[in-house]
Amino acid sequence: MPVELTIKEVATRLSIPLETLHRWVRQGKIPMQRNRGEYVIRQEMFERWADEHKLSIHETAGAVQPSEEAAFDGVLPAMQRGGIFYGLTGDSKEAALQAAVANIPNLERIDRKIVFEKLIEREQLASTGIGHGIALPHPRANPGVGLMLPQISTCFFARPIPYDAIDGQPVSVMMVLLSGSTKLHLTLLSKISFFLRNRSFRDYLLTAPPAQALLDRLAEMQ
Repeated sequence: MPVELTIKEVATRLSIPLETLHRWVRQGKIPMQRNRGEYVIRQEMFERWADEHKLSIHETAGAVQPSEEAAFDGVLPAMQRGGIFYGLTGDSKEAALQAAVANIPNLERIDRKIVFEKLIEREQLASTGIGHGIALPHPRANPGVGLMLPQISTCFFARPIPYDAIDGQPVSVMMVLLSGSTKLHLTLLSKISFFLRNRSFRDYLLTAPPAQALLDRLAEMQ
């Protein structure tokens, strides 16, 4: 008899949030059918679908859940983990976010899809363009993304991007904050926001300084 997987089992094997999988079902992205009030899919069909979409299957919960008790280690280590990237291009907010997600380290293929969706959802609530040519995208903390510690990916764009920022200015620098822990997410967001309120640091950031020089400057501020 064919083995059927429930929607919860599929979410576990893909290491994605259940809400994301429900959205995929509604959008017709995965061929699941209702059976006695619950979405299911035959295991062989699921494995074939995952292979076609180049998605990894885990026999157990794949993503390591970050501990809410983990100590905050600072903005500098978060920026080092997230990386610094130059010359990104995009002619819209969506294209700019996609370019940023393509460069973010420590993410698997499925994680990038989830992160991009979360970034777009966050922008639909309100622009994360904080003004002065800087954007700080920070989607809600997502335990489904396999990050042990929060990170900030700093992206410098070749040309300013229209971004619906609060001051109407296009964005030249995007700092994408990601975390799987709500506690660490809020702490890091507070700390980096504090630095970005410093006019001298903002002006320096907008010069797109070399990576090591930027990290040295941040170390001095900390």
